[in-house]
Amino acid sequence: MITIKHKRLECIGCAFCAEVAPNYWKMDDEGLAQLHQVIETDDPFEIGQGFEEDREALKEAAFHCPVSIIKIEG
Repeated sequence: MITIKHKRLECIGCAFCAEVAPNYWKMDDEGLAQLHQVIETDDPFEIGQGFEEDREALKEAAFHCPVSIIKIEG
């Protein structure tokens, strides 16, 4: 499994992560990206898990995030 770390409170709402990896992120009512499934929090990160077959999309979301608030580990 891949660990996804996302600093939701620092999101600027560009929606790139939700476009490139819609199985993991959605835009919420406040216009911020939100992980579909948060399994734990480690302030300031919300943490989720990803599948190996989605690694490239997750890496692309992290790499292109304009405020660098996404980390992909594992």
